[in-house]
Formats: sequence, structure tokens, C-alpha cells
Amino acid sequence: MFERFTQDARQVVKAAETLARELGSPTIEAEHLLLALADREPVLADAGLDHDGLLAALEAERDRSLVAVGISAADFDLPTATVARPRFAASSKRALERAVRAALARSDKRIAGGHILLGVLAAEAGTVPRALAVAGVDRVELRDRAAAGLS
Repeated sequence: MFERFTQDARQVVKAAETLARELGSPTIEAEHLLLALADREPVLADAGLDHDGLLAALEAERDRSLVAVGISAADFDLPTATVARPRFAASSKRALERAVRAALARSDKRIAGGHILLGVLAAEAGTVPRALAVAGVDRVELRDRAAAGLS
């Protein structure tokens, strides 16, 4: 699948794997792809979304989701995974598939980091859209700006 990815896009995927491992996740999620893109894609910086800001929004969303089901993360010592190589979760697989489809729809020969961003932002449900909402970011507007940036 990664043969059509540019070197930059491959680095994004590798950085997402590293972030997942550092954050104690046994899986690479779409949120890890987004975090890996944070300092590479100018459209995110233009929206005020740097790595630390995205991480804070993701943590706020996680806490908000736990509270919604009556759990406080502060009440628990949550375990962290220690895996040598996290596997791709459904959310990241779908994001990468959408990145490939976005490139094909544009007749682009290679998949770049901007395509991965489009794939991540195309999610209608899940952690990433909820975290962006917590950060006060219009996901659809951000996706449109990211698509325009690929032109």
C-alpha cells in the first residue's frame, strides 16, 4: 500500500507509529496520524493547531468522553501499553484508505502528507472530529483548506 506514498507521507506514518508507542497505545489511531501531521502541514498551524494544542484537545476529548459515561480519569491509574510495534487500528486504516481515494480523485500519482490529512479530516465520527470540535475548529472548513493547499 505504501509504494505510492511520498517520502514525506511515509515519514508521517512512521512518526504516527512512534507517537502511538510513546503515548502507550497498542494501536496507531487516526489521532496519531493527525499529531504526526501537526508540525508538517501549514493548514493545521494556520488553524492554530500545533502538536501541543492538538494533544491537549485530544486529552480533553478523552476526559469528556469518560465523564459522559460516569468515569473520571483522575480516579484511575490508567495502564499504558508497552508494545514493540503498534498495529494499525481501524481508524488509521480508514484514514489511509481515504487518503489514497483523495489522491485518485484528484488524479495525483503519489500520496503526500496533505492527502493523509484529508483522509483523517474526512472522518465524520470518532475521536478526531470530537477533539477538533473541542478545540473550536470547523473540521469541514479545515478539510476544504487542506484540499485547496494540495492544488
